[in-house]
Amino acid sequence: MFPDLGSQYEFIKEIGSGGSGVVNLAIDKHSGFLVAVKSLLDYHLKDKIIFDKFKVEANIYLMLNHPNIVSLKDFIIKDGTPHLVQEYVDSITLDEYINKVTGPIPTKRSIEIFKDIVYAIDYAHNKKIPIDGYEGVLHLDIKPGNVLVSKNGKIKIIDYGISKGINEDRDDKIMGSPMYMSPEQLDVTKELDKRTDIYALGVLLHNMVTASLPYSKNISQEKLFEKINYTSLLRTSDLYPGVDERFQIIIDKATQKDPNRRYQSCNDLINAFEEIECL
Repeated sequence: MFPDLGSQYEFIKEIGSGGSGVVNLAIDKHSGFLVAVKSLLDYHLKDKIIFDKFKVEANIYLMLNHPNIVSLKDFIIKDGTPHLVQEYVDSITLDEYINKVTGPIPTKRSIEIFKDIVYAIDYAHNKKIPIDGYEGVLHLDIKPGNVLVSKNGKIKIIDYGISKGINEDRDDKIMGSPMYMSPEQLDVTKELDKRTDIYALGVLLHNMVTASLPYSKNISQEKLFEKINYTSLLRTSDLYPGVDERFQIIIDKATQKDPNRRYQSCNDLINAFEEIECL
């Protein structure tokens, strides 16, 4: 059932859902443009942490003005339920793109897509938001399902729902998508920083160039967490022999278990890719 947001928005269909919200396609009758309306699910309304994060997400989108990050058009609280009205991108997710269109993404296209993603994450890392602790924004849920590939090939990052400020205290629970989480993200006693997103970017690149996950999905969460903490990702060439071997070097450094041994910023990661393009 669509939310009642008044006469401005005419809802068309549901286009997505997740742990905290549902996304519906609508037309903004004032502008004539299609929009995506993300609404917090009813059973989360009494969860202050999730409710507050939803409102923070609205402020983040409002301040993040980047061509590779979806933009916010409106924020509405109606009958106690918050709704994000965002630009609509006629697209598929990156995991759909990999699984249904390309399989392992060829080297040149992988570089194009990945650099757009990294530029967007870097921009957020360095964007000061007028919220306590937000000297920059960590995404913390980088994965193919949170990257859109439009029909004309443009890349858009979505879902800052569990993000945190660079200097914001960490929540006391594990949040994220386990397959893409760094070792420190699994330990609530450890603080998170830019290098946590860099780890997830390394896993994302691994998935892009192999069309496979770095660890088997048919294992328990306990075993998965153990592998994230102590076992290197599966070698890309073992999963897909056609992978450019230079990607493995970048993936290895980005996904080091010790954050001090990873790329220390997205700019370092971008520089590594520019070296590949020059070879």
